[in-house]
Amino acid sequence: MSPGRHRVSDFAHGAALAASANVSASDVGNALGARLGGLAITAGFGHTSPLYVGAGIAPTSWVVMVVAARQAAEHDGSDT
Repeated sequence: MSPGRHRVSDFAHGAALAASANVSASDVGNALGARLGGLAITAGFGHTSPLYVGAGIAPTSWVVMVVAARQAAEHDGSDT
């Protein structure tokens, strides 16, 4: 089990819906990356343009991860 899936499973106390939502989010990310990379090629930026699209998507995902981790930490702190 990947660390991301393990974290989601722990946070949701093993709920199957959380695991399936995690996999679905991964699938959406893969589809979005392929779509945006394809649009960059179609727009005439060349066959290497998906590399730059991916380089732009990565920091965005890091920001989302940091925000989610901070919210989870706040949630964990309020339960005690």
